[in-house]
Amino acid sequence: MFKRIILAALMAGTALSAQANTATPTPQYDKAGYSTFSQDGRLWVFKEGSKELEEFKKTGEPVKQYTRIGEGPEGMTVKGASDEDLNGYLAK
Repeated sequence: MFKRIILAALMAGTALSAQANTATPTPQYDKAGYSTFSQDGRLWVFKEGSKELEEFKKTGEPVKQYTRIGEGPEGMTVKGASDEDLNGYLAK
C-alpha cells in the first residue's frame, strides 16, 4: 500500500513537471509589466516578477486560475493567476 502511495505521488509530480514544460514564452504578446506564455492554444498572463509567475514556471499551473474566453490577442483565451492581472493586461 505504501509503495502505491509513493508511486502515485511520483507520477503526479512527473505530470506537473511535464505540464510546466509545455508552456512556451510568447514575447510577441508581452505588454509592459506582463509576461505571457502559450499553452494548449491559450495565453497565460503574469505580472513580471510575481510569485505566481515563478510558480507557473515550476509547476505549469497556478493554484488559482481566472479565464477570459476569446478576449486576448487574435481572439485567444487568456488565463491568469488573478482577475486583477487579466484586467491590467487587457486594459493596455
